[in-house]
Amino acid sequence: MTPISVQRWHGLKVTESPVFKRVLVVDDNDYYAEQLMADLVSRGAVCERAHSASEGIAMLNEDAARFDAVITDISMETELAGLRVLRHVRRIAFAGQVGTATTALDARWAFTLNRFFLGVIYQADYLIPKRPITQKGEVLWIRVGN
Repeated sequence: MTPISVQRWHGLKVTESPVFKRVLVVDDNDYYAEQLMADLVSRGAVCERAHSASEGIAMLNEDAARFDAVITDISMETELAGLRVLRHVRRIAFAGQVGTATTALDARWAFTLNRFFLGVIYQADYLIPKRPITQKGEVLWIRVGN
């Protein structure tokens, strides 16, 4: 478990990693996926990984009830492939929590836009900026959903 050195990210409070039992991580980047899964596993979660939006959607179609959380990157095989995952999660009325990880959260103006776009429009519960993962290996959980 990595200690969190950042208490606020662009004015929003950074929370402790949520406690999940079984998480689907959808990310095509091995480094980011491994960091996210290590953070979750350190808190007792079992993680399964999809390497693309299509693979993640297929896993959810197979048995979404086995997951209590889905964490997806936004930019994968296409610039906005993760939005397909977010739309699908809501279309199937996924009962668990949803988080998005993206480098576009790192710039202040982009973070403000994505907070609204991903948190309100796409109903993500958590935003996870990737710059702290790259720089310090820290996974920052920012609660934005309901």
